[in-house]
Formats: sequence, structure tokens, C-alpha cells
Amino acid sequence: MEYTFKNSPEDYLRTIVLKEKSLTLNFEGSTYEYPYNKITKVWLNNPGGFCSPGEFSCTLNIIDKKPVYISSKNYNDKNEEIEQSNFYNSFVRVLHMHLGVNTTASFKFGTQPTAYIARVAIILAILTGCVASILLTNVNPFILILPSALGIFVSVCGLKFCITRFPKGYNPNNIPLNLLPS
Repeated sequence: MEYTFKNSPEDYLRTIVLKEKSLTLNFEGSTYEYPYNKITKVWLNNPGGFCSPGEFSCTLNIIDKKPVYISSKNYNDKNEEIEQSNFYNSFVRVLHMHLGVNTTASFKFGTQPTAYIARVAIILAILTGCVASILLTNVNPFILILPSALGIFVSVCGLKFCITRFPKGYNPNNIPLNLLPS
């Protein structure tokens, strides 16, 4: 199976060909072949919410190589986005079928742990700043409505982020439907 995509209108066209025991990436005139047994981790992401990609994506971590980022986007010669969600859906399912048989890779979705921890730290820093501004200032109580409202907003959005984007695993034979375009 062959899948072609561009991550942005300015990006180079990338083509991935799935073979029996490996995948081939054609990029900028070069060809790279990666055996399935060298893939250690598969990350799926879906769009939605702040701090998340705007497209469905799949990242393949490969032993001693840079990760391969595969998005559901593609653009034509006029830099207009091409709808290919069904093709991406089929590609990811076939890729998982090959990986389920030929590798011991782990399959994850959500935000990667380092990015997750960084985002939680930012949320906590904002909340600490809001609480400190409320406790340490001796100003009119009505002025403190702004940091209080910001603190509540960050708490609600942060809690939603922490719950929905927590890194989780899945079985390659049973991909969660929210990780694939419908």
C-alpha cells in the first residue's frame, strides 16, 4: 500500500510504501527503508483542544533513527488542502496490521510524557501566579476578579487536558475510533 502526504503547503511531498517486512519512505528524492522490527513505538494523535496537532497523525519511533511523522494532510499544486481522511484511515489500519505481526512495538495515544509534564507544569505555574496575585496584593477586591477568572479557566481547561490527553496504550488490532478520521 502506498500513502502520500504533505504536512504543510511548503513541505516536500512524502510517500510511504508498506511492504511485507518493511516500509519505505520517499522524501526529497531520497529513499529510506525501515524494517518493521526496528519500530519501537507508535503514537497516534487526533485533533481537538488547545496544545494538540490540527490533524490526525501517526509518529513512528525507530531504533537509532529520527521519528517518522505521518499526517492526514495533503496539498495540491495550488496549496489547497486535499481531503484524504479515508485514505489515511486505511493506511493506519494496514500499517497496524503489519506491525502487529512483525514487531513488538508499543502502541500509544495521547500526549507524549515529556510534553504532557511540561504542559501540566505550565498550568500549575499559571495557577500559582493567579493565587499569589490574589493573596499578595492589597488592592480593591473587584480587581482580583481577573486573576480569579483566569485561574478558574486554566483549572477547567487544564483538568480537561490532563484527563483527555493522558498517555494510554492500545492494542494494534483494536485501534480506538477517535484516533482515526471517520
